[in-house]
This record gives sequence, structure tokens and C-alpha cells, in this order.
Amino acid sequence: MKTVLITIATLLCAQAFAQDATTSTLKVANPGQSSTAPAAEASISTTAPKQENPWHFTLGSENFTYEADHRGTDAGPIISYNFVGARYAPSKLWELELRQQFQITSSREKLAGRDAILHRDSATAMAETVLRAALKPTGWMGSSAALMDLRYYAPTDAVSQENHEMGRVRFDNYFEWTMSPKFTMAGLLSSRVLFNSGNNPNKAVGADAEYYQVKAAPIFIYTMNDHINPYYAYTFAGKSSQAQRGNWEPDMGNIGSHEVGLNMYYGAFYINPALISDTNLENGSGSVLSADSRAFSYENLSYNLNVYAVF
Repeated sequence: MKTVLITIATLLCAQAFAQDATTSTLKVANPGQSSTAPAAEASISTTAPKQENPWHFTLGSENFTYEADHRGTDAGPIISYNFVGARYAPSKLWELELRQQFQITSSREKLAGRDAILHRDSATAMAETVLRAALKPTGWMGSSAALMDLRYYAPTDAVSQENHEMGRVRFDNYFEWTMSPKFTMAGLLSSRVLFNSGNNPNKAVGADAEYYQVKAAPIFIYTMNDHINPYYAYTFAGKSSQAQRGNWEPDMGNIGSHEVGLNMYYGAFYINPALISDTNLENGSGSVLSADSRAFSYENLSYNLNVYAVF
């Protein structure tokens, strides 16, 4: 049955194409990569018929837009983070992968952060080069499936070079427990760090690291069949620019995200439509209930469609 191992990568390997590309001070970079559901792509190849060739060709596309950006006279941008890659997977236990990322935006209006810099001259831009290693142990912490995913984002894009960055490291840990034939509970813990050189123009945060970030999420999955699994997840994300000085209190965003979506599997493809609502946990910004509520935020609702494939 393909649900467990596919879901494992699904819930864990969201592409971190542009962790800092935002369209406001609250909105998370790419909601897709910030979500718990993007990337069954890491294990699609392990559920396909066994092949002698350990080499695979990989594709990915994460697309999102924010509800608030489509209000007014100017339509908000639809941003697409994409990659092509080569994967070496000699067994179901581990794999290595090299990816080249590029991104496209439907409009350069209302962009901010890394997105605005990257798309300063064109709607299409090359992004980072990613080195990825994944381990899929079984039975850890009594889990029915697990995935450990380590990535290094080489500073090959225009933003990294302009900021004199030395790359980003991301380490995801995902565990899944089968509660019944239909219900699965999972947990995700993701830590990330952005490294800078001594020429970092943002001297306020120091030369060793622009930020440290931790994401954590409980995930609830319902198995309809081998092809469609709806899920709900709640993700906490805290980011600190002072961690290198011993202060681990989030000072660059403290966000809670509700997410509902579908994990859909068709042969070599994994398709993930999802809705994600980001709420500022410090002041409740954008909440639909009240000005200081930490609940659902309609103002920061994003529409996401992620597609991955392994051949």
C-alpha cells in the first residue's frame, strides 16, 4: 500500500525554494514549502515498480497566491517555484539528489523580500542549487514510517550573491504513526539556518547567520484510498536573528498556520492542492475572528498547488 511511505515524504519535503520571499511582513515565503504537505516526491520512486536503475529524473513545481493580493485594481502575483533534478536511490533506505531551481511570477507587482530582488529584471529567474540527502529508517520511536531529509541550498542565485550569503541548511525530521487503517497521525520538526559571510550588508544581525528557524507541526491524515488522502496540519514557525548570540526568542516572525489539503498520487506524480492560513501569534494580525485572536486568518489565506514527479 503506497499511503505510508509516500505520505511521509509528502508531509515533509516541502521545497524550501525561497524561505524569505514574502509579500508582506506576515506572509510566509512560499506557503507550499512552508506547509507540511509538499513532497511525496521523495518517496514516489520507492513505491513504483522496482527498477534496476538507481538513477531517477525529478521534477517539481510549487505554485501559490495570496487572497489579499488579489484585492484592488491590480491582480496579485501567482508565484511558481520549480526544479529539475537527478536522484540516486540505490535502495529504499537512502537517496542523494542534485536539483536546480528556478522561479516564475505572473506579475512583478506586490513582490517583496527575496522575490522582489530576484525578479527585479525579469519574471523568470534562476534560483538556488540544492544538494539533498534523505534517510528513511523504519521503526524509530515506534513509528510506522520516518524520513530524515538534509538539504544545502548553495548561494547560486542573484539574491544570495548580492547579500554575500554562504548558503542555507535545512534539516527535516518526519515521523508517522498508523492509528487505524484509515487514520494516521504524524509529526514534523524542521530546523533551518542561513549563513552569511563577513561582507553581509545586514550588519545588524552579524556575519555568522542571518537567521535560525524552527518549524513544528502535528498532522492528521485520513486515507480514502491509495490515490487520495485528505489531511489537516497546524504548523508553528519561529525565526530568530539573535540565536547566534544565545538569544533564541523569535524576533523575525512567530507564525501559526492552519492547513487543509489533499495528497493525491497517480503513477509517478504527486499532486497537492492546499489552503494555508497564516496568523501572527504575537498580535493575531489578520485573524477573521477578532483583532487580537490567534485563530484563522482570512487576510493571509493562500491558495497552493504543488506537483512533483519522479521518473
